[in-house]
Amino acid sequence: MEQIADLTRREIHNTFHGKILPPDHPISHHVRRVVSRILTASNLGVLHGEQPAHATLRGDSFGEFTEFGASARPTEAYGPRKKWDVIVVDDKKTINAMATPGAVVVFTGILSVCRDEEGLAAVLAHEIGHVVARHTAESISSQKIWSGVAAILQLLSVDYTITQNLTALLFRLPNSRTHEREADLIGLRLMSKACYDPRAALAMLERLGQLKKSVMPRKAFEFARTHPAHENRVKYLEAALPEAYQIVESNPECAAVRKQLDAFRETAHQAKIDEIKFGD
Repeated sequence: MEQIADLTRREIHNTFHGKILPPDHPISHHVRRVVSRILTASNLGVLHGEQPAHATLRGDSFGEFTEFGASARPTEAYGPRKKWDVIVVDDKKTINAMATPGAVVVFTGILSVCRDEEGLAAVLAHEIGHVVARHTAESISSQKIWSGVAAILQLLSVDYTITQNLTALLFRLPNSRTHEREADLIGLRLMSKACYDPRAALAMLERLGQLKKSVMPRKAFEFARTHPAHENRVKYLEAALPEAYQIVESNPECAAVRKQLDAFRETAHQAKIDEIKFGD
């Protein structure tokens, strides 16, 4: 996991050299604040330069995520002493974000789709959810199975293209959709524990769905997708909302955090109105 994270960091730095924003840039500061809140709220680690919030944890601290493949104990991928990097790439054409153990990468193109801090929290919690569920390790392990099946099919003289399509439809794509569903549900819990409004995850999915329709108007069958249809993702997140709001309400710190977020949103909204008036 450490090697994967280091490789990701090196590749990002090599590929986007000159486009990576410094940590003290306002956008970097904004992204780092959201990542830090999500990590510390669930004892998943801290950003480099920060101190761990908790010295020790009970053995079952991550038990709420085990149904999605997470370990019930701190691992090399996450834990209260895990150090994380945040890399912000100034690329407005790339609408993406990702996370590997110890690293979160955000492209500035996704910020306009996020719209606000809670939209960004929904995206980042989802990506960190992949790490919590150890999806990278699962994918590496599954690759051996896919390769084995492909080898057997080729030994049976099945055409190479047919072999690749079959392994994709029967193994890779269903596995990818399962990972996305798990990351959605884990992400909902993570952002709720960080006191963000869980419904922001649904709103973000709706915006991403609309964006995808504008780029790819033709609708593919779900069995041929890497992600579940956004309509289905919204449905199962809606079903999980009562639990998510219970997480928020059970945290006594969330009342103060919600006031801060609402006040900031109102200030930003008023500033936008004033900007429009001034422009006129």
